[in-house]
Amino acid sequence: MSAHAKTTDPAADDSSGTAARFTGAVAPAAAWAFVFLLLRILAVSGYDWNTAFAVSTTISFSDGLALLVGTLMAGYLLVAILLIGVLPLLVATLVWSSRGLQAVVVLSTVLAAVTMIALTVSFHLVWLPVAAAAVFGMFALIRILPERSRVRRIFSRAMTSVGWVTGVSVLFVAALVQTPWVPEERIGTTDGTITGYVLSVDSGFVNILTEDHTFMILISGDITSRD
Repeated sequence: MSAHAKTTDPAADDSSGTAARFTGAVAPAAAWAFVFLLLRILAVSGYDWNTAFAVSTTISFSDGLALLVGTLMAGYLLVAILLIGVLPLLVATLVWSSRGLQAVVVLSTVLAAVTMIALTVSFHLVWLPVAAAAVFGMFALIRILPERSRVRRIFSRAMTSVGWVTGVSVLFVAALVQTPWVPEERIGTTDGTITGYVLSVDSGFVNILTEDHTFMILISGDITSRD
């Protein structure tokens, strides 16, 4: 054997492969998060650039999860409509696709199912699970079509791209829901009452977005009540 022969380290190869997969997953997630944040800022600002710039100064990195959850809750009706298609597709992927065993598919399916249950119970949307079951039944009928069927091929591609479908659906909600990610409040001040959304509370100041997408900065001492 030559003195310069190289040996292969399986542990090193596995480590580099894991690092590559992690890097490949982080980049799309970061891009998705950036687009989601930008769409939310523009949507709640009424797509006014100056207002959007002011709103962006109230958001920090730690607000990411609250912003996502608050958005989905604020646009509950749109979320319910999208769930009619997204949840059956996730369940179909979980049951019939090789991607069904992936953690992201399982987690997304559970999250979507819990969201549907919460919406149905909270807002008495009896039609929501019925409509979702009907869509899943349609998917089951499509699956028994011949493999050469164009409809079945499209359905198979949708299952393969279920992550993209789910992500785009969330971005769709982000772009259309103009209600901010915090509850609406009646804010009593020394000059009267303001109805709006408190985006952040800084030292001595409160940043508010009103119903007509007007950004206001109030002095904390001028606020008499918040309901």
